[in-house]
Amino acid sequence: MKLSTVLLFLFAPAAVSGFAPTLHQPTTSSALYMAKGRRGGLSTGGGSNKLNKPKSIGGSDEGSAAAATKPKSNWVQTSIPSIQSLPSEKNAVKLVDTQVPSLINKQTNPTGAVSVVNYDDKTYCFSSSCASCQIPLTKAAVLDPSDETNNEARLQCDFCGATYNLRTGSPVKKEGGKLLGFLFNKSEDKELPVYGLGEQGGKVFINIP
Repeated sequence: MKLSTVLLFLFAPAAVSGFAPTLHQPTTSSALYMAKGRRGGLSTGGGSNKLNKPKSIGGSDEGSAAAATKPKSNWVQTSIPSIQSLPSEKNAVKLVDTQVPSLINKQTNPTGAVSVVNYDDKTYCFSSSCASCQIPLTKAAVLDPSDETNNEARLQCDFCGATYNLRTGSPVKKEGGKLLGFLFNKSEDKELPVYGLGEQGGKVFINIP
């Protein structure tokens, strides 16, 4: 065997080891920012790279009854650039595209849009259309709390007058009648779908129960 061949065998392992990748353990420096429509408001949680249970700064997530009825988390990534890009105008319902397949309807909601409103400096997210009449909620009115909802705001469809608890989506007593409201009386007991929003690693997720 030639000397050059022997040297090649001796140095080959060292050369190969020089290309071995360096493994890095994942860090927990990324923070999770939540805009919980169902539980009321924008909150922050850190120390994890997983979408854990969001924390609410509205205080409406407290109590065993609420915990027992809370739907299972189902976080799905959206096309929303960031939580900071969400509409900030107070008491004005805006549509935001998500491109989430389960929210897309080719005829009525081709971009998987959801409604977003800023009330009392908290961000709420819910269905793009009224659960009663299926009309978009872009002109819906955000109403102050009533005796029925305690300290929770209400949302009223401008078309049929159906009124919902802004946090839970539960139907509540109407705030006055609407001209065509009688046409949808049978569907006024339907709940308005509400969603949670979260941001992690620069990407925005939506919690679809």
